[in-house]
Amino acid sequence: MRRIWIWTIFFVLLASGMIVWRIARTGPVRIIRMSMKGYAFNDGNPTITLRSGERVRFVVTNDEVTPILHNFRIPGMGVPCAGVLHPGERRDVLVTASRPGEFTYGCCTHPGMSGKLVVLPR
Repeated sequence: MRRIWIWTIFFVLLASGMIVWRIARTGPVRIIRMSMKGYAFNDGNPTITLRSGERVRFVVTNDEVTPILHNFRIPGMGVPCAGVLHPGERRDVLVTASRPGEFTYGCCTHPGMSGKLVVLPR
């Protein structure tokens, strides 16, 4: 019976170590909230700056009060348009800034509704 407990504790510690290693290896996730309203992101399509290797969760919300549909994409980073967001709907988009450069984020439905995403080297 004692041997079973020792093996159980061993595997629990091993699994815990693997989880900690995985989190340390991938790093934290930065959250950036993107409100879509008035044909703009966050009231003016701000420039967003990231570091190469940084992981970001874009929390994109259609905050229109009228029935205007929006969506979100970052074509240079492999984030395509994926359906529409109706007023009040939200989508989370996880992105890893894999390489430095300047990219465009935007709404596929409204071409003028876009901003710049700058990824700096580490």
